[in-house]
Amino acid sequence: MRYPFICRLSLPDCLTLMGMVIALGGLCAALSGAIWLSISLLYLAMLADALDGKLARHLDCERAFGRYLDGFCDLLLYLVAPALIFYLSGYRGGGAFFLALMVICGALRLSRFNESGNITHHATLAYLGMPVFWSLFILSGWSLLALFLPPLLCALLLSVVLTLFSLAMLLDRPFHKFSSLMILVPLCLSGAALFGALHLGGVHG
Repeated sequence: MRYPFICRLSLPDCLTLMGMVIALGGLCAALSGAIWLSISLLYLAMLADALDGKLARHLDCERAFGRYLDGFCDLLLYLVAPALIFYLSGYRGGGAFFLALMVICGALRLSRFNESGNITHHATLAYLGMPVFWSLFILSGWSLLALFLPPLLCALLLSVVLTLFSLAMLLDRPFHKFSSLMILVPLCLSGAALFGALHLGGVHG
């Protein structure tokens, strides 16, 4: 019997899609005003993103389709979602330029990744250009600093950081790829727990 659909999903593909569903949940939380919860969910989506490639390599089922699918999910998780959360958190007006810059440069970087994949640097896997997932760390740091610093100062700092980040994503140089699960899993779970606790504690961002 002929397979009726246009693609066959592997187990890593399903994990990638799970991350997309969680990221969409983060977007819904942000639109509902639950900013801390949205960031917590993005960390859980990041965990799925960190594990899908490792699972594909472990099962020896790496393919171009999975890389393209991962790229679309990364666009949502690391570019669209953070930009929306920045905007909903008050980074507006002239800040829209820097958000657009981040999304455009990130899309270019992901397109280059879809074309070439990871590179090898000093006998280890590396990224070409700064990876887009750093947007989540920038979002986390900015959200926490906003609890203590004046809004104008936070906006100025974020504008500078987003400009540097956008340029770094397009740099023709290798960036270290964190590949140890002993680092990735605790990092993602800690981020999810921290911002989940802020949400449950009723802290206003």
